[in-house]
Amino acid sequence: MTLKELKGKYSRLSNEIDDLAAAGGHNQARLVRLMNDLDQVHRELCELRLRTFAAPTLRDAVPTPVAVPRAQPLQPVAQAVAPSASVLPMPITAALSMAG
Repeated sequence: MTLKELKGKYSRLSNEIDDLAAAGGHNQARLVRLMNDLDQVHRELCELRLRTFAAPTLRDAVPTPVAVPRAQPLQPVAQAVAPSASVLPMPITAALSMAG
């Protein structure tokens, strides 16, 4: 049975048991039969859950990527800037062309 069918059957049996109990539970044989059926559906749901958890996933099927060693980052070069009143900021277009 599929999960949806099992859930539907479980719900139906639970409702029947509740209705029978609300009516006073005069039919003990039917109540016992319904409870046995509910237990069977519960076991099937547990088995389905265990199979689902044991099933391989995509993570199990796809190999993990191998880490590629990265190059060491470049060390910044300290430049001395002479204090000068004529230092103007570089225009953005010049900086972008140099990044190129």
